[in-house]
Amino acid sequence: MATTKVSPKLFIDKRRQQVLFAEADKKFVDFLFSIFTLPVGAVMSLLKEGGGTVGCLPSLYQSIEDMSVTHIKPDKSKRFLLEPKVMLCPKVPLLLPNIGSTFRQLYRCSNSNKYNTCINYVTDEDSTICPYCELKMNRIVTFIDPPSTIRESSTTKDGYVKGTVIYMVMDNLEVKPLSTTTLVSLFAKFNVMNIGDIEEKVVDVGMDEGVKLLEASLRSKTVLTDVFLPVENIKTEDSIDTTERYPAE
Repeated sequence: MATTKVSPKLFIDKRRQQVLFAEADKKFVDFLFSIFTLPVGAVMSLLKEGGGTVGCLPSLYQSIEDMSVTHIKPDKSKRFLLEPKVMLCPKVPLLLPNIGSTFRQLYRCSNSNKYNTCINYVTDEDSTICPYCELKMNRIVTFIDPPSTIRESSTTKDGYVKGTVIYMVMDNLEVKPLSTTTLVSLFAKFNVMNIGDIEEKVVDVGMDEGVKLLEASLRSKTVLTDVFLPVENIKTEDSIDTTERYPAE
């Protein structure tokens, strides 16, 4: 697993105290893209203690936690819902804690008779009951990944995006390759006339920040600003009206 810290560079509009974009390499972008691989149960497990979720999902999650095992089918486990296994692309930065295994182990029936119907079934939960003979499916099966027909270097086969490109991550987490054209368009959109109005700031993103980014992405369209420039941390003399910080589009 790759390093547990990445360091994107923020470009901040000092007048509005708003992050315009972050200059990021593939590690940060790979982490953001990996959010889509998380099961809802894993997301809820990460956010429930901090109260970072809204809507009905926290109540649904709690009801599963509180449900007596006497009401759960004997071939099922609450752990499958509350602590789902997570499959990550190799060497994606591990910026979210306690998300379960990053490797999905497969199992088949413990029945030793290799000629019976049991060998037709596999599972990724070792407490599963075989639907044919009703023994536990806890014998490890090795998954063989077919070789790729494309010869890849170590910089391209890991993660989701290529490492030869510098990326621009917008405040709303929109991602695009960094280019002069996109910079000019962005500065025009936010009426940035003087380069002196832009502050550059490198931030370290570890597990704490990773969870905050995940939580903010579920409720906000100004994620980078909310996480790295929270309003309560702005000094009074530098404070501005929130309508100026977040102008209507």
